[in-house]
Amino acid sequence: MLRRINWIAVVVAFVLLEILGFLWYGPLFGARWMAEQGTPPDPKSEQFALGVGALVTILTVLGLAWLLRRLGATSLQAGLSAAFAAWVFFNFTTMALDYLFMGQTVVFVAINMGYQLVSYLIAGAVLGLIRPKTTAP
Repeated sequence: MLRRINWIAVVVAFVLLEILGFLWYGPLFGARWMAEQGTPPDPKSEQFALGVGALVTILTVLGLAWLLRRLGATSLQAGLSAAFAAWVFFNFTTMALDYLFMGQTVVFVAINMGYQLVSYLIAGAVLGLIRPKTTAP
């Protein structure tokens, strides 16, 4: 299943998403996100969350890489379209249910959904644009 994945694109997308996460939940929206979360930060659980977050990010990028490969998405537009569709049908719907049933604030969910949307689009763009080298027949 993962043999034909473009690993260079996966690594580039992963690094960009880690940078995005640092910026998104740090200087851009970190203070508001923490306030909306309603719980004080715990340094011990933060380390665990960062590790699991990196694992989840790599799995998301791998899933998108697999999907784009199966769809034959080898352009910026195709990568963005497939990533947006994946976000709408899987991520947005799941996070909307979280909002409805878990008592999270609209702002908290909007910050998280915004991050997920931007991360899917970045990954889709990278995976669509960076093509593996092909050997001549």
